[in-house]
Amino acid sequence: MTRKMLICYGSRYGTTTEVVQEMKKKAEELGITTDTFFLKKEKPSSSLHEYDLVVIGSGIAAGRWTNEPLDFIKNNIEALTTQKTALFVVCGDAGNPDRCDEAQRMYLDSVSEQYPELNPISTALIGGVFDFKKYNFAVRALVKKIVKSNLSPGEELPEKIDYRDWDKVRDWVRELAEQIQV
Repeated sequence: MTRKMLICYGSRYGTTTEVVQEMKKKAEELGITTDTFFLKKEKPSSSLHEYDLVVIGSGIAAGRWTNEPLDFIKNNIEALTTQKTALFVVCGDAGNPDRCDEAQRMYLDSVSEQYPELNPISTALIGGVFDFKKYNFAVRALVKKIVKSNLSPGEELPEKIDYRDWDKVRDWVRELAEQIQV
């Protein structure tokens, strides 16, 4: 019997989409049929019960999930309560070890608390990307100010900062795969 995984996610600037593509690639290497849905553009058409695991995630900007994954949880909570689920976020705070515990609480634990019937089997805090060229002027100025506050004095701010740890992403998918063994 084939194992099936569904990944539903939101992304603002494309970083989360790239992470999901790597998650799908690793899952399929492990023999798991994987469907992905960028919820801003499409929703799963089949029943969630067809999947052994439903993974829901979002990029974080301005301290918030994108709306679509939260709406997906809210609109499917009844079906999700009988499914194995996992949650992930992609955010810059994951690149700062001093902020990881707070980011876990703010972005993952808080969603689990908001939907206690969800009961995820796992959560992942994945480093994001600050690509200042993708932001409009106001967002760029704000994000640069925040990022600069975490730099050492005299340290230059690059045009792009990539905190993603691809091994961590693949390891998390491997852990999920072990929890949905046939």
